[in-house]
Amino acid sequence: MNAAASSLDQLLLVLLVLGTVLVLLVWMRGAFVAWRQRFTEMARVSLADMFVFIDPAALFRLNLAAFVAMPLVTWVLTQSGFIALVAAVAGAVMPRVTWGVLRRRRMDRLIVQLPDGLTMMGGAMRAGAGLQTALELVVKESPAPLSQEFSVLLREQRLGLPLEESLRGLAERLKTEDINLFVSALTIAKEVGGNLSEILERLASTLRSKAVMEGKIKALTSQGKLQGIIVGLLPIFLAGVLYAMDPVAMLPMFTTYYGWGTMAAIAVLLLLGGVFIRKIVSIDV
Repeated sequence: MNAAASSLDQLLLVLLVLGTVLVLLVWMRGAFVAWRQRFTEMARVSLADMFVFIDPAALFRLNLAAFVAMPLVTWVLTQSGFIALVAAVAGAVMPRVTWGVLRRRRMDRLIVQLPDGLTMMGGAMRAGAGLQTALELVVKESPAPLSQEFSVLLREQRLGLPLEESLRGLAERLKTEDINLFVSALTIAKEVGGNLSEILERLASTLRSKAVMEGKIKALTSQGKLQGIIVGLLPIFLAGVLYAMDPVAMLPMFTTYYGWGTMAAIAVLLLLGGVFIRKIVSIDV
């Protein structure tokens, strides 16, 4: 009787474990599918905005390989679960950070090119050309990314989309103050009239003055930014030097709970210091 009850208990335990594993597998599969859908959709939209045409599925496979390989390599090299976990998190957020950096660089190039494009449009309209002809000139003569964005605007105009909607889409797609000024100038000039060529030339002059002022501010605050970077990287550099000098003494920092807690506190303090320095040196024009 006792043997039968023990066998029944063991069977129930096995069934419970199998059910739990099955539920976990189903949940992990659903989470993986949702992650893949979010990643591919974000990649498709982000790359399309930057006029980069790469298969999002291939990028997902590359990110998945990095997400799996980085913690494994880190674990083999350091034998630290904490650092391997940090590497896994870095592999997961690396695509979003990369896209943010690429988009910011593209926007910086567009802002630099915009005053010359507006001057070109103003000169063409002063010579008697229409708005679409001026946009065509900018598309032909300007480099990317300004020519790419204006080509989309010109294509929407040719398809019959109202100018206001095309400009609104341009502003929503780029989300920069300079483009918002350009959109507002064209919209107001279309509604109330006025010399559009003169408006564009004045706007170009204003944007150039704004860029010069921002350049001066960036030069004056670059020292503070460099100090923040050096102060932030100094603890990591010192930890590497100490580990190279005495690995045995530094090993508990990477293999014990006390060491992990210490590194977590240091990371939080470094992040707070970086945020404060960024707030101090960031000046909006």
